[in-house]
Order: sequence, then structure tokens, then C-alpha cells
Amino acid sequence: MLLAKIFKNHYNKTYAYILDVLGLAFAIKVLLQLNGATVIINQYQDLAVYGVLAILGIRLMGGYSMMLRFTSLLDVSRIAAGLFIATVLFGFYTGATTRLEFRYLVLLFYFSITVLVAYRVGVRLLYHRSIAVTEKTPTLLFGAGTNGLNAQRALMNSSSIQVLGFVDDDPAKIGRSIEGLPVYGMKGLAAVVAKKEVAQVVLTSEKLSVGRKKELFDFLSPLGVKVFTVPSVDQWVQGGAQGNALKSIKIEDLLKRDAIAIDLARNKAVYAGKRILVTGAAGSIGAEIVTQLLPFGPAELLLLDAAETPLFHLKNQLGAQYPGKVSYHVASVLDHQYLERLFQDPAGIDVVFHAAAYKHVFMMEQQPQAAILNNILGTKQLIDLSIEHQVAQLVLVSTDKAVNPSNVMGASKRIAELYLAACMEKAGQTKLITTRFGNVLGSNGSVVPIFSAQIAAGGPVTVTHPEITRYFMTIPEACQLVLEAGAIGGGGEVFVFDMGDPVKIKDLAVNMIRLSGLVEDQDIKIEYSGLRPGEKLYEELLTDKEDLLPSHNPLIFKAKKETLAATLASGIAVLLEMAAQGATAEALVKQMKKLVPEFKSMHSPFEKLD
Repeated sequence: MLLAKIFKNHYNKTYAYILDVLGLAFAIKVLLQLNGATVIINQYQDLAVYGVLAILGIRLMGGYSMMLRFTSLLDVSRIAAGLFIATVLFGFYTGATTRLEFRYLVLLFYFSITVLVAYRVGVRLLYHRSIAVTEKTPTLLFGAGTNGLNAQRALMNSSSIQVLGFVDDDPAKIGRSIEGLPVYGMKGLAAVVAKKEVAQVVLTSEKLSVGRKKELFDFLSPLGVKVFTVPSVDQWVQGGAQGNALKSIKIEDLLKRDAIAIDLARNKAVYAGKRILVTGAAGSIGAEIVTQLLPFGPAELLLLDAAETPLFHLKNQLGAQYPGKVSYHVASVLDHQYLERLFQDPAGIDVVFHAAAYKHVFMMEQQPQAAILNNILGTKQLIDLSIEHQVAQLVLVSTDKAVNPSNVMGASKRIAELYLAACMEKAGQTKLITTRFGNVLGSNGSVVPIFSAQIAAGGPVTVTHPEITRYFMTIPEACQLVLEAGAIGGGGEVFVFDMGDPVKIKDLAVNMIRLSGLVEDQDIKIEYSGLRPGEKLYEELLTDKEDLLPSHNPLIFKAKKETLAATLASGIAVLLEMAAQGATAEALVKQMKKLVPEFKSMHSPFEKLD
């Protein structure tokens, strides 16, 4: 506590001058103990002259611009340069000419720099001891390479982090030390964590794969160790090396895949200079599609959404960065007249990305009419207008819930897919494309923000069933593949994305709790509420009638085209007419089941219709 108080209140550079004068006096005193040293220093005047020259030399080289407690190798070099200049000038002052005199001048330089550097190192060590170790977080750095060393140096003076060592996978580094800190391997790391009471591990390597990150998290989180990554170099420089500059691992970091290879040149060729309509533009998927389209240089983006406030926020987000390239339209896909005015613009529309949809299973199970009108009629109007005005391509964003649907929402999206397929014969030059993928991490109303809010509130985290699984993809990944599919589609395809392995929602909840530094079923309870109406344990990406065909991208597959019933179009027209006339929910769902025979309701009042 005394040291901390001293360093807190005393950091004036005057102390450096005083201590240097005392240090130089001590160095000369030691030198004079040697026989013959009086050949260069034989009176007090010589001592004073050398002292003044040394102080001036060090000051000239910038040796007093630093704080003693933060002395670095650069500061030592400045001191050495200043002392060298002072020693040379002192040699001229004494008129040194003999080898003996030069030898004692070298010893004078050596003793002076030794004393001045030694006490500075002592001050630095005392400063670090003054920061109570108990107030610092014991930390290991994963990665004993250049990035790891840079992170260690950046955190060296942190008041909140104590770096205890490095962890690395390279056998050549394990067991060695870097700047006095040991390098550990994964073998025996659990014992090191327990012995040294490690609280966090910082991942310093930028090349660490997603799979390796997940392995490390799965290994460390049961030990109660938090996992962080380092910020960018710019953030280090701008924000300083503080503990709060570290970035927490997010659930997206554990579930996303390694970088997706996208044909950017092809995409740019397709979308550059085009007028592109994006529906549902203020939603999670729509907004990301917009963000990824802008760098390709479209002539104009027409952003349409019925939600005024989210569209306003998107406008503020894009700001004045793209003047004249973006227009905003508060309108519904059910507003045929408004849509028609957009398509009738003399400039025309070249591409349509249709992301507008009602997507929440529970809500649509209660309101089949809303699902039918928004998801089916809205899609029909856009497809019809695209064909009529010879739009180059329309990309429908669909969902895995459209496959063997167990709820109204999924069935409505499946019927929208079927209507698109049924229009291929009359599509002419318009390419009609369907993209289908699973749950998107972090999208509005998805499970991740819900779990985050429940954890922040202290729990419990609510999971419907311990065995329920879902496919997940991050928003940027999904939109990259949507744009890629739109660029390569020839028309009529259903593009299915490789979603990776399905994830247990229970495991997702556990990982999110651990990422928050808490322990499941101790700090935060997990409760099971039972499957909701229309919900099934697992989702599928293909119907029984579809087979996968490869595309040029290993993460995008094409579903083999299926044969459609001749009565499909008329059946959809009947359904839409019933919805427009306000038919009962039961009557509407019954008609949906006629159009999609594989639609089998689960945990729903509509099960009796199967």
C-alpha cells in the first residue's frame, strides 16, 4: 500500500535528475576505488564537469522524456547515447591521450550506465509490485508467436491483468520461456489452471480456426476459465492496453464456420450498376443483404419494409455514405399499387431479393390468415410483377421450416416456394430462384437474444425440450450465400445451404451461460417448458421428393426439381381468396394441407385435420 501511494503521488521528472546525479556520484566513487583512476578524475571540479555533461547528454537524447516506472529498451539506448557523448566530451576536457586514460574513460562510461539503468529497473520492478497482485486477473495467453508477444507487452503495465504465461500447440515452443514467462502445452494445462488459479485465457492468434476456438472453449469453460480475444491493432493503439479492451467470445464465434469462399468477381458483375429491390430490408437478413450489396456498386437500392422505425434506423446506419444510391419505402408487400409504381419506374428494376415474411411459428399458428396473406400473397405479387416487367432475377428467401412443415408458418413458406416453381413456364427471361436455410443467429426474435436477456435477468433460461435441435448459421454467412445463389442461379432452382451439424438448443443455452462467466444449474437454472404449437424436435432441409445436386460452391447445393400438380395454381388462388374473404382459421389450414400433403401439424389444435 505504501509503494502504491508513493507511485500515485510522485512521478515528477525532477526525481530522475536527482537520482541520476546521485547515481553518477556513486559510479565515480566506485571508479575511484581503482588504482590509477585519478588520471582522469583528481578533483571535485572534474566530478562536477562530468556530472553536468552526463545530465545534458541524456537530456539531449530525450532520456528524461519518459517516466522512470515505464523504462524500456528505447529509454536505455537514449541514456547510453547521452552518456557516450558526455564521456567523449569529458575525454576532450581532461586531455586524455594515453591508453590508460582511455581505459578509465571506458570504465567510467560502463559504471555510469550500469548504475543509472540498474536503479531504473529497480523502480520499474517496485512499481509492478506496488500494483496488488490480488487485484489483477490471472491470465494465460494462447499463442506464443509474434501476436502473443505483442499482447504480453501491451498488457505488461495493465492494472487489471497479470499475464502468467503462454499456451501453444507447437511442441518446439512448449517448455520454453518468452521474456521470463513459461510456455505451456494443452497436456497438463488443467493442472496449471488449478495451481495458478487462472481466471481467463486470451486468444492472440488471428489464424485460429473456428473449430479450434470451440475446442478451447469446450476445454476451458468447465474449468471456470473465461475466454477472450484481442482487439485489432488499431484498438490497442487508440484505447491502450486495458483489460476492458479484450473482446469476449460470442456464441456466433463458436457456431460460425471458417471463412466462406465467395466468387466476388462474379457477384460484382451481376449486381454492379443494377437497380435492386430488397423487401424486408429493415429485418436482420434484409439489412445484411443491403450491407453486402453496396460494395458491389449497384445503381440504386430500393429498400422496402412495413416497419417504419427499423427502416429509419437502417437509414441512419447507412447515413450519407451512399447518397443517391439508396431509397427508402415504408410499404407492405401486400400493397399492390405501391409495388406496381416501383416496377413501372422508367429506370426499371433489375433484381429482387424477397426477404419480407412473417416468421414466428407460435404467432402464425394463432393467425393463419396473416401468414397466408403476407407470406404467400406478398410473394405472388412480387413474382407476378417481376415476370410482367421482365426483371432479370428474383430471389426468394425461404426457410428449412418449409420442409415437411409442422406449422402454419412453414406451410405458408412452402406454398410460396411452390408458387414460384409453378411460374417457371411463364417466367420468360426472369430467373426465379429459391434459397433455403435454417435458423440465423442473432436475428430479430431468435433464440440467442432471448437467451441473452434471460441470462442478464438472472435466469431461468427456458428451453422447450432437452432434445430439440436446430440448424444455425450467422447472418453474414446466410446473406453471402443468398447473394451467391442469386448470381449463379439459372432459374427454377431451390438452393439449399450447408448448415453444418444441427445444434442442441440445450447445449446452446449452456454455452451462452458459460460465456457469461456463470455456471448452468448453479448460477442460472435451465427450465424446460415443453414444445410449443407447431414446433418439432428437428428441422429438415429437403423434402422427400428432393435430391441434392452440387453447385460450384461446396456450401451451396441445388435441390432436384420436383413435378408439380396441375391443380396447384388454382388451389393457391382458392386459398388466397379464402384468406381475403376472412375464412376461419380451420378452413384456411385445411386448404393449406390440401396443397401441401406433407404438412402435419404438431402440438397444435390443427392436428385433428391430419
